[in-house]
Amino acid sequence: MRLARCITALLGVAAAAAALADEPAGPPLLEEITVLGKRAEPLAKAAATVTVLDREALEATLAGDLRGLLRYEPAITIGADPHRFGNAGPNLRGLGGNRVLLETDGVPSPSFYAVGNVSNTGRRFAEADLIERIEILHGAASSLYGSDALAGVIATTTRDPRSLLGGTDAFSARVRAGYSGVDEGRHAALTLAARQRDVAAMLALGRREAGAVDIASSAAEPNPREASGDFAFLRAVHDGLERPLRLTLSWDRGRVETDVDSLLLSPGAFANTLDMDADDRYETRRVILDQPAAAWGGVEHVEWRVWWQDMSVRQRTLEERRAAPPRTPPLSVARAFEYTEEMTGGELTLAHTLVAASGSHRLVGGVELNLSRIAERRDGLQTNLVTGATSSVLLGESMPVRDFPRSEVAKLGLYLQDEFRPDDGAFSIIPALRADAYRLRPLDDPMYAEDNPAEAPVSVEQVSVSPKLGLSWQLREGLAAWLQYAHGFRAPPFEDVNIGLDIPQFNIRALPNPDLRPEESDSLELGLRLAGPTFSGSASVFYSRYGDFIESRVRIGTDPDTGTILFQSRNVARAEVWGAEAALEADLSRAPGLPPGWSARIAAAYAHGDDLERRQPLNSIEPLRGVVALRYDAPGGRAGADLALTAAAGQDRVADGPVPLARPGGFAVLDLTGYWQASPQVTLRAGIMNLADRSYFEWSDLRGRAAEDPLLEQYRRPGRHGSVSITVAF
Repeated sequence: MRLARCITALLGVAAAAAALADEPAGPPLLEEITVLGKRAEPLAKAAATVTVLDREALEATLAGDLRGLLRYEPAITIGADPHRFGNAGPNLRGLGGNRVLLETDGVPSPSFYAVGNVSNTGRRFAEADLIERIEILHGAASSLYGSDALAGVIATTTRDPRSLLGGTDAFSARVRAGYSGVDEGRHAALTLAARQRDVAAMLALGRREAGAVDIASSAAEPNPREASGDFAFLRAVHDGLERPLRLTLSWDRGRVETDVDSLLLSPGAFANTLDMDADDRYETRRVILDQPAAAWGGVEHVEWRVWWQDMSVRQRTLEERRAAPPRTPPLSVARAFEYTEEMTGGELTLAHTLVAASGSHRLVGGVELNLSRIAERRDGLQTNLVTGATSSVLLGESMPVRDFPRSEVAKLGLYLQDEFRPDDGAFSIIPALRADAYRLRPLDDPMYAEDNPAEAPVSVEQVSVSPKLGLSWQLREGLAAWLQYAHGFRAPPFEDVNIGLDIPQFNIRALPNPDLRPEESDSLELGLRLAGPTFSGSASVFYSRYGDFIESRVRIGTDPDTGTILFQSRNVARAEVWGAEAALEADLSRAPGLPPGWSARIAAAYAHGDDLERRQPLNSIEPLRGVVALRYDAPGGRAGADLALTAAAGQDRVADGPVPLARPGGFAVLDLTGYWQASPQVTLRAGIMNLADRSYFEWSDLRGRAAEDPLLEQYRRPGRHGSVSITVAF
């Protein structure tokens, strides 16, 4: 079996880990996590691959976005569009998009949606200055998180006023400012926290500004760009009740204005375009009321939250075209895209330990409800620059139009997990089961109906069951092994069920498909985790098989009456992905002859994926990637430095399309960062990224681009650049 190579590698890691575990026993250095069982539990006992990044590790990256914050995690990649839209969503174990669940403080992020070349919602993520920690669960997590967790979960926790104030302070303030040379970015944030009797509160305000993103190429120039963003965050905690009650209000907005000069080099759709300007804006608002975990009514752990959030995206594109004789005069084309998603939800989690004669049961269960309303709209106006005449018909479409009707999506999930330890020994059995009810209901939408008179939108109701079974062994003090089976699913997306895209000028039409089935997966994972005073880390191998993958807008034939080329989203893809991941951290100061303060980290991820329908590689799979880092912290934590090497192999497993696709070579990039605590109140951080000034491509950026694409140089990653930040706390 193909997995045999990965298992052999893991056995080698197991032998090394067992040898390391022979060191003098000590308390595990790994912290507690909540992403795996929805209740705090030691990472050392987790029967899955989980990555935890605390605030110190995140601030050390000097990053302001998700791509930068996660750049030293080889199992996760985030692509970028250098022309206009910037960072895409994360890719985890070969899957990306809405198949990776993003959540902040237990609230899922809005969905990603894109149509054409000028409309893209991106994926919203928490402001970096607010993040307390990030937990990443690798692999299918539908048994606890339902749909959209087919590839894994990235869970973010934001700061709390009590952590800022400590045990006794009545007031705390924190100012952080920084600069990044990669895009001439500037940022500043102010955080205030105060406590009065039983109430603690914090207020955070911040702003970011940036310009064009650097390209390490003499053959291309980055698109001129001006980006800005603001955020406000308010959290209040009432500790006078039997259990703390917490209210969170957050708001953020952003704007990016881009001269999309690079696309003018394309010989395709923009061959006659003389100028293109883009104005992209977003705004997100969120309200959360929750009570964190506490005992109540004889139950050890009770946690609940209700939330409301609203996201809106507004994108404007102004394009000027030269005349294309004999039919087309010079034109000015203004396009508008709007997308809104309003979400209301709630969750209740209960956990309790039962002790029986046969052993203990750590039970966790709960219920989740999520209601979303989604609306999308495209508009446009075309102006003849000779006569001044205007038309709202673009490419044969009479604007405004919707590509799917205004929709309401309801999700209800019930889940239960048990961790059973027979005779309270070193062996644990962890079964879990979740049942999800999914309902998609199109709302009354005259605009959609007018544009799609022959296609009545349909409702979809489905029920999915997601089992999981984990086995865990405590092999010895500080060394544990696990084996896990997990079933995953993803409900049919609203835009695929009721799509209504019709472009007469290109003679194409996309048909809705009310018979779409949920995407499903079955995964096996075998792993080891080491937790000791000198060494800690994990290694795992995994195999996942995916069925009923939904391919959006598959060409299905031609209408015999009109000759229109027809497209439809269908369950046509089957795939398999297998691979291995490993990470090891070492406190080198415990080794004989080395001074205190030195530590090291090594991590690597490998995956191999195939499209079983077409019998070809999956292009979403990243090549082998690894990180090696050496760190020094001076006694007392007054200063320190990190030297990190990130390396990736070249991509040689590519499924070509109608033309050969680009195959980037391997690369190695060195980053140097450091900090200096000038006083108890002032901390300076600085870094030089890509220290050797390497010019290279990332596969996550280049995936799907033709080998002869004239725009390839736009995708070169930034060369050497510096970043600096200062934090003042008082």
